[in-house]
Amino acid sequence: MNQKPLIALEIHDVSIAEPSRVLPVVETMEQWGYNALVLHQNDLLDSCTQLGLTANYGVSDLRLKKVRNTAAWLNTLVDRLDRFDARLFLEIKEPSFQDYALELYPDLLGSDGAPDPTLPRWVEFCRRKTADLLARVPGIGGFIINLSSPESRVSLPDHLAQSAVGFDGERWFDDMIEAFHGPLAAADKDLYVRDFSYTTDMQSGVLAAVDRCAGQVGASVKITAHDYFPEFPENPVARTVQAPVILEFEAFGEHTGWGVIPNCRVEEFCRRMVGYREIGASGFLMRTSWEAITGANALDSLSAVNVFVLPKLVETDVDARVLISGWLKDGFGVDGNVADQAVDLLLQSWHIPAAAYWNSKVFPRHSCLPSTWQEGWLSMASSGMGRRDRDLAILPDDPELSEAARVSLFAAKDAVVVLADQLASDARTLSAQLPNDLAQLFKTFAWVPVFARQFELATKATFFAARGAASDLEQLGRLRDDLMSLADDLERQLGAAGDLPHHHMVLFDPEQIRRFVQSLPVVSHT
Repeated sequence: MNQKPLIALEIHDVSIAEPSRVLPVVETMEQWGYNALVLHQNDLLDSCTQLGLTANYGVSDLRLKKVRNTAAWLNTLVDRLDRFDARLFLEIKEPSFQDYALELYPDLLGSDGAPDPTLPRWVEFCRRKTADLLARVPGIGGFIINLSSPESRVSLPDHLAQSAVGFDGERWFDDMIEAFHGPLAAADKDLYVRDFSYTTDMQSGVLAAVDRCAGQVGASVKITAHDYFPEFPENPVARTVQAPVILEFEAFGEHTGWGVIPNCRVEEFCRRMVGYREIGASGFLMRTSWEAITGANALDSLSAVNVFVLPKLVETDVDARVLISGWLKDGFGVDGNVADQAVDLLLQSWHIPAAAYWNSKVFPRHSCLPSTWQEGWLSMASSGMGRRDRDLAILPDDPELSEAARVSLFAAKDAVVVLADQLASDARTLSAQLPNDLAQLFKTFAWVPVFARQFELATKATFFAARGAASDLEQLGRLRDDLMSLADDLERQLGAAGDLPHHHMVLFDPEQIRRFVQSLPVVSHT
């Protein structure tokens, strides 16, 4: 594998095909010290390869034009990245296919007519796709692949949940990894395999296969297990995998407000990087967007500070205040006392998205209010997995529902609401002293009180609904009323705000609050 440490920036939304969005990101990479661009789309390899023409020549020929266009765009990116010795990687989830392939490879299907990932033909199919891509985009740096996620079009975990008869998982992972590694290694390209799995068994299976490659294949590991949850412990496999490892960070805010509210994770990243330097990580990756949200990137918001700091931490420790001050000076020319105040606000703002969690358990659903209190409780019980098929088992003596737990939880929520109001007020005052472009970004502080308030009320209501005590009903009734009032106030606030980016409307949806209220036990006022 390439010995140069990888410092990668990842784009994970539909903008990967838009030069007007991607080329400015490349310029930022060059300025801030990144040496790899990762385009992340589950079926991206299928979108830029075609192994033949099917019987319907018109459709097949049209598809081939699209493939050639995508490949030409990737070659353009390779040439631009070459100017500062950076490389292009594709991040994909496999096995995957586009429909044309079933005419050419009918033996990808099982006896029931559904794609069967355990069939041996997939190995050849994936190898040929990889070779085809290398012929079309010879300058690519390599792949980051995921073989164990139910989010791939052909889900191995889902297939095994239905039938695991005769399945040799060790051989399957070895063969599938080699399907990609063989062509890539022959062309002196790198391959990293992600650990992203919904179960620890599947995670350990894929990482064991990576380790069997004896250093020829690397592992790509999220900093926290399964997803980028704030304040979660280090992903335990980061220190156990023997292969060269990339640590994946996230700047956009998939679970911390999407950049609609400030999302400054600099202090957290500084803490985590100390350990990652100690284990000799071979690379680091910073995700800047998320596939479920279009038209938004961390670089468009205050979350850009997270992107700025990562390259500065690869070789040595740097104080968080120094890093944030450097971003303010570098990007906006702000220093002195004004910069100090801005740094204070950004550092304190982290408490707001983190406090949406319930004692560090995952109560939000991808930054949004859960649709029901039961969904929020199940999310906490399953570490954010959203297992809607699980029974809602709440024990009467659950320590989470003790009176001592209530006092502690409610005090923490009350404190963060007070902090949110103060931050919004301080940001309004400071904005008058900021340059216009930075002042525009600081307007996101205006949404901090609403974000804090909805989760304060929702977690309190969930507590009482879960405990189910008759003595709690009066307080639960007040919380229902407060949530409905918040929804009405938010509706007016959104209307007065004028044209807002559409993802703001998703994050702060009054109907989501009302939907949550409808799930709560009805309290009679008679």
